[in-house]
Amino acid sequence: MQTKTEFLIWDKIVNSAKQKFDYNQYLSFFEDPKIYDQLLLHIIIAFASGESHEAIATNLHNELHHIGFTMREDEVAELIEDKHIVFSSEIYAAYLTFSMMEHEHSEFEILGYVTDLLESPKVY
Repeated sequence: MQTKTEFLIWDKIVNSAKQKFDYNQYLSFFEDPKIYDQLLLHIIIAFASGESHEAIATNLHNELHHIGFTMREDEVAELIEDKHIVFSSEIYAAYLTFSMMEHEHSEFEILGYVTDLLESPKVY
């Protein structure tokens, strides 16, 4: 079960991604905005897990079909084509989250790192 802090971590990542493209353009296709947010999270987590574009497109196509949203797989592939670049910070934040959870860091520490990464990026 997801804790409130873990929810905040993933919410921070998804909300950061929403600011990097025209979120509202696609929002009208979904009855419930939570579904759209889950799809964004799926894309980010899939890239953070090292899945290929093809695997992500196929899985996302199947998920969309399952919830009654008709879209060809090539259209899904085109939709995610540049997301590994557009969402690079969010993908890294997801990867960092998984890694830190695996090493049993506190959720508050993870939230702090993710917040710093997404809200105050620094180049060293």
